Amino acid sequence: MSSVRMFCAGTAALALAAVAPAASAMTVIKAFTGGPFSLLNPLGTLPATKLLKGNTYDFTFSMVQPLKGAASSTQVSAQLLAHGTSTPELIQYSLFSGAPGSGSFISQSSLDYSPTISFRPEVGAYYLKVDVVSRFGETIGGTLTTAPVPEPGAWAVMLLGFGSLGGVLRRRRISLA
Repeated sequence: MSSVRMFCAGTAALALAAVAPAASAMTVIKAFTGGPFSLLNPLGTLPATKLLKGNTYDFTFSMVQPLKGAASSTQVSAQLLAHGTSTPELIQYSLFSGAPGSGSFISQSSLDYSPTISFRPEVGAYYLKVDVVSRFGETIGGTLTTAPVPEPGAWAVMLLGFGSLGGVLRRRRISLA
């Protein structure tokens, strides 16, 4: 009797394993336009996509050199077009590094009308996964922006310059008095 149960359990496990790839095949993967991104190509747009269900949409992009001293941010918004008018809708998404389905989690946005995630990119592949869709049938859009960030040494030199300028101005005031 126990061998029959083991056989049934094994058959059920094989059936579940055969169904699992079909579920991941339902994910819609789209690329940000204009990629790969770097300081030389700092802006990309998410293609307008009509959403039917959360956790089924991944939007991919890659980062290439030069990135040193770069900070990036993603901003995603959703609009629902009904009766000829467009209304903003709440949306939430997560950012991952790596390939869709096997990447490393970086951050999750707030549930908002136009949430933003800021991150420090490395060279490689990334993707956004839409977590929450407030209404089915809304259209998503968004941007990816990469910008240079001053290095700590540059900040130190800048602060030293401002301090020196302040000292010179102070001495002038004292000598004029």
